[in-house]
Amino acid sequence: MLRYAASRLILVIPTVLGMVTIAFFTLRALPGDPAIAILGEFATEQALQDLRVALGLDQPLWVQFGRFVRGLVAGDLGRSAITRQPAMREVMSVLPPSLMLAGCSVLIAILAGLPIGMVSALRQGSWVDYLLMVVTISGISFPVFWIGLIMIVLFAHTIKLFPAVGAGSPGDLLSQAHAMVLPAIVLAAGGTAYIARLTRSAMLEILRQDYMLVAKAMGIRERRILWYGLRNALPPILGVIGVTFAVAIGNAILVEVVFSRPGLGSLIIKATFSRDYQLLQAGLLVLSISVVLVNLVLDLLYPLVDPRVRR
Repeated sequence: MLRYAASRLILVIPTVLGMVTIAFFTLRALPGDPAIAILGEFATEQALQDLRVALGLDQPLWVQFGRFVRGLVAGDLGRSAITRQPAMREVMSVLPPSLMLAGCSVLIAILAGLPIGMVSALRQGSWVDYLLMVVTISGISFPVFWIGLIMIVLFAHTIKLFPAVGAGSPGDLLSQAHAMVLPAIVLAAGGTAYIARLTRSAMLEILRQDYMLVAKAMGIRERRILWYGLRNALPPILGVIGVTFAVAIGNAILVEVVFSRPGLGSLIIKATFSRDYQLLQAGLLVLSISVVLVNLVLDLLYPLVDPRVRR
């Protein structure tokens, strides 16, 4: 168990380094001149050159990468080219709403996806199975921003049940929770579909095993059979939960824009249009670490649900 945990912890470092390296070179491959994006098209050539020197953009790419790695090790990712504030501080100030939104959406996906998958497996081939699978396939097929717009029209403008935009009143937890319901449900649509389909497949495979057939023949209650079947199906489900969180973090950017919510998504969009490399690098680094940490926690849960990992 300790050896397994240590091996997973060791893999975190190269994973994060690989992700931030890809992010660094991908950002530099974006078209456009950051100096022009910051100062505007009517800035003088001297002003543009001075800004490039101040940002270190006049140096070779490998020199810029070396400075980025040294700053990363020292915990200093530079200052935003627009606000001149520390990039990491700005990212951390807007990170909690994004993580809360992604976490709530994953929780909804788990609470909805597991029962849907289990019911579909038990009623395989029935109209209930077909109906639930159509619903889950719809959650995967439609883009999250389209679902968000439809939900705004239905539940914000027509029924007026939830607010269309915003994150609630500052300091009012009830108002903030009310404003988060609709975005969290929209963000959970795809994750619910993935978890439900995988739960259905895993439960069907387990329910066909000999020991499950013997349990049914012995007259054991269906509830207990389902519980033991779900325990045996948990290892692959934990894997897809990690993927669901990663997708939720990425889609949270679109959901925050659709619902005009403050968060990391809005910050990254603004930094992308202004070519604010420092702010983008800090944001992508925090997103990468969040996804890696969640997957690490899920990896550490594997031995608790699968005794073969402990051995």
